Amino acid sequence: MEQERLLCDVVNVILTVISLGFIGWFVFAYRKRKSKIRRVHYLFVLASFVVIFLCGRAMYGNYERWDIYNKVVRPPQSSYLDELHLSPQECVDDFGEVVDIVNHYYKEMAIHKRIDLGKLNAEYGGKVEEVDCAQQYGLLLLQYFGTLRNMHTFPYFSEWLSFTSLVSRNDSVWIWQCYDDAVDLKTMDLVVAVNGVPTKDYIKEQIRLVCTSTDAYRRRLAAKRVLHSYTDTCQQLTIRRGDSVLEVSVPLYSEEEIQEKVRLQAFKDSMMLASQPVREKMMSIFVDAFEGLENVGYISVPHFESGSVEDFCWWAKREFGNDYLILDLQNNLGGMRGNVLKIASYLIPQTTTVGKIVIESDTARCYRGKLFVLMNENTSSGAELLVALLKGKPGVVVVGRRSAGDCGSRGYNFRTSHGIEFKLATEAPYLLPDGTTWSEGEGILPDIEVEEYLPWEEGKDMVSTVLDFIREEERRLNEKL
Repeated sequence: MEQERLLCDVVNVILTVISLGFIGWFVFAYRKRKSKIRRVHYLFVLASFVVIFLCGRAMYGNYERWDIYNKVVRPPQSSYLDELHLSPQECVDDFGEVVDIVNHYYKEMAIHKRIDLGKLNAEYGGKVEEVDCAQQYGLLLLQYFGTLRNMHTFPYFSEWLSFTSLVSRNDSVWIWQCYDDAVDLKTMDLVVAVNGVPTKDYIKEQIRLVCTSTDAYRRRLAAKRVLHSYTDTCQQLTIRRGDSVLEVSVPLYSEEEIQEKVRLQAFKDSMMLASQPVREKMMSIFVDAFEGLENVGYISVPHFESGSVEDFCWWAKREFGNDYLILDLQNNLGGMRGNVLKIASYLIPQTTTVGKIVIESDTARCYRGKLFVLMNENTSSGAELLVALLKGKPGVVVVGRRSAGDCGSRGYNFRTSHGIEFKLATEAPYLLPDGTTWSEGEGILPDIEVEEYLPWEEGKDMVSTVLDFIREEERRLNEKL
C-alpha cells in the first residue's frame, strides 16, 4: 500500500510536469508565431489543465500521508488536561480520528506485540462514550496509549511536577534529593502513602498512564511518578523517617517552572565545579577509582540532542589515544537518530547494518582500543541503538543492566481536527545485530551485569567494576610477560 501511494504520487508529478511543459510551449509558440496554432492544440491545452487539476486533487488526497511539516518539522504543542475544551460528542469524534490513525500506522507494531487493535479500540470507544468532560477523555487517552506499550507512542499532555528526585526498588520509593527548600523532605525518607493511598497501590494506578515497551521499565517509571500528576498541583505524602511517620504536603509545579528551577540549580552546580580541571569535571565522582590507571579514557554521553556530536568529538580528541575507553550511556534517553549514527561511526570498525539503517565507519578516526559501554535500565531509544550496534564487536564489552527495551521506533507527530496532539511509532520492529534480540519489548542484556543498589548502600558502581576488570586483565598480561 505504501509503495502504491508513492508510485501514484510520482506518476501524478510526471503528468503535471508534462502538462505544464505543453502549456508553456503553447504560450511561447502563440506569442512568437514560430509555428502554426491549430484547433487541436487548444484541445490539448484544455486537456492539460484538466490533467493538472486531477493530479493536484489526487496528490492533495495524500497530503496528510506525506505531510512532513506537521509530522516531523513542526514542534508539537503540549497542553494540560484542564486546558482541553471538548464536548462529550467531540470527544467521541476525536477518538474516532485517533483510532483511524493508530489502525493505519501502528498495525505492524501491534501484531508484533500481540495487541488486538480491534478489541482495544472497541473497549476504549465504549469508555469514551461515557465521559462527562474533556479531562476524563484526556485521562482515557493516556491509558489507551499506555496499552500500546511503546515509549515513542504517547499523547502530548503536560504534567505537574515536584522539584524532588526519587529512587525506587520493587514497590518501595525513597526520597533521594529534595531541591525545594519549602518542603520538609530528607534523603532516605520512605514514601508510605500518596494522597492516602498506599504507595504500592498508587504505583499500580500510575502504571496505566505510563507509555513504555517493557513491563519492567513501566513499573520503574510508575514508581518514580509518585510526585507527578496530570490533574493535581499538590501531593500529600505519608513518609517514614526513622521511627517517625510524618505527613508532608508537596507542591507541584508546571513544566516551565521546573525547567527554570533546574536551570538555576545547574548554574549553582557549575559554579561549584568551575575551578576543577576539565577531566575531573567529567569524572569527579570517579577520580579516586582511576588512581594508577593513566591509559583509561572516559566519555559520558548524556543525550543525543543538539550539540552531542560536537561534545563527543571534543572528548574523542583527548580520550581516543588511551588503550581503554569507557563510554558512559547510563540514563541516556536517546535523541536525534542522525546524531546517534554519527557518533557510532567513530566507534564501529566496519560498516554495520541494523534493520534498514546502514552506518558507515569513519575508519580514519575510529577508536582502536578496548571499549567498555556502560548502560542501565534507563538507557533507551537512540542510546539502546548505539549499544546494539557496538555489542558483540571485537574489543567491546557492555557493562551494566538490561536496557529499557525500545531501540527507537521512528515516530511521527499527529494532530486531530480537535487539536489533540500525539506521537505514534510507525517503524516496524526489527532484529538487532545479534540476530536474536528484537528492537522492541525486550531490552539489551549486558556482557557483565552490575547489581543495582540504592545511593546510600554499599556497592560497586559500573566504573569501578570496569576498572577492576582492566587491572585484572593487565595483571594477567604482565604475568605472561
